[in-house]
Amino acid sequence: MRLALSLLLVLTACSATPADPVALLDGWREVMQKQKSVRLDVKIEVDGKHPHKQAYAGVLHFSWMGGRPKWDVTAHVEGRYGTTDYRSVKVQDDDYLSHSDLTLPPGKEFSGMGLNDALWVGTLSVELSLAQQRYAPSGAFTGIDRKTLRLTEHDGDRYVFAAGGVPHSGGYTNGDVRLVVEVDDENRPVRVERSAPSVDEQTERLTAVYSQWSTAPDVLRPPQEVVAKPKDVVVRRR
Repeated sequence: MRLALSLLLVLTACSATPADPVALLDGWREVMQKQKSVRLDVKIEVDGKHPHKQAYAGVLHFSWMGGRPKWDVTAHVEGRYGTTDYRSVKVQDDDYLSHSDLTLPPGKEFSGMGLNDALWVGTLSVELSLAQQRYAPSGAFTGIDRKTLRLTEHDGDRYVFAAGGVPHSGGYTNGDVRLVVEVDDENRPVRVERSAPSVDEQTERLTAVYSQWSTAPDVLRPPQEVVAKPKDVVVRRR
């Protein structure tokens, strides 16, 4: 009887021990790095002096284990200087772009993105690269001070964290960041919500929904007949 009671007390104490929040985040990163692909739907809203919105949806294939990244992502961005819509497709080393600032020749749906083919390509390539860092799954766990990270709620497959933000200029106090993560039966994130201070001292809210881990559709190269050469594209100046 005493032995049974002792075992019960030990098990109760173990079950009450809070999970290591840093280990949880590292574990989800490790799980994501083992996946081949994902379908994503990411929305970012920034509130403050200069509010803006971003939305990204599509398929992303990762470049782990020496592979080459592939993606087909549609974006809608609302900011101080208007609205931008584009579709970015990457297959191996080739990039294709349909963009609201680009006027394509008749019958063309995309422009190629050879860096040496037109001056505008480099500027938009940087813009696309920065956006890709934001909607990629790993981006949902950035900007968090791991030293102050703590688990505040846990209910089944749903975890709620609080932490300080990573300083950009000056410091952020504990609790500036709220992170909510929901996982599936294989411990893969399926929904992430993050509220955090932005670089320009505004408030950023991210909501990301992930599905079809490792089973997302393949990304196909657009037919060559609908791809324009960058030198034949007219760029709208903002």
